[in-house]
Amino acid sequence: MDFINNRTKDITAMALDGLYERSKAISANTVNALTPDYKRKEVNFEASLRNIIQQENEKAELKAQNSAFYQAHPDMILKGKSPAELALLSSNFDKGFEIEVETDISDPVDSEGNNVSIEREMMDEAKNGMQYMVLTNLMSRQYRQMNSIISGQIGNS
Repeated sequence: MDFINNRTKDITAMALDGLYERSKAISANTVNALTPDYKRKEVNFEASLRNIIQQENEKAELKAQNSAFYQAHPDMILKGKSPAELALLSSNFDKGFEIEVETDISDPVDSEGNNVSIEREMMDEAKNGMQYMVLTNLMSRQYRQMNSIISGQIGNS
């Protein structure tokens, strides 16, 4: 396992960025709960993150297949790979990651055209905060493991 440059750390960092943007949108929604005609904002990034994970899984599979093939046929490396497979193998990890901020066009919850529900925003903030905490704990564990390896300590953190 590559502890210095592993995929979990990179995916976690992208997810934390998305959750941070969502927290900012929830805060803006909450602050504007009484602003006439304000339309709440939503942040979406999970589908983009799932696509990156799927792409990285496909890339890892191609690398494994190529490695096994290369061991049997060292003179044939990357021969027979389609242009799409070659492009996938050379693609950047975070290519395609997008954090989308969208305006919720659902019906207003008050007579002034505002569609912010404080109860919903509070629930969304609690959920977002829990997700952020879980991911920061995961990231912290990763760095503790790297620190243990670098300092020569044995055992789990």
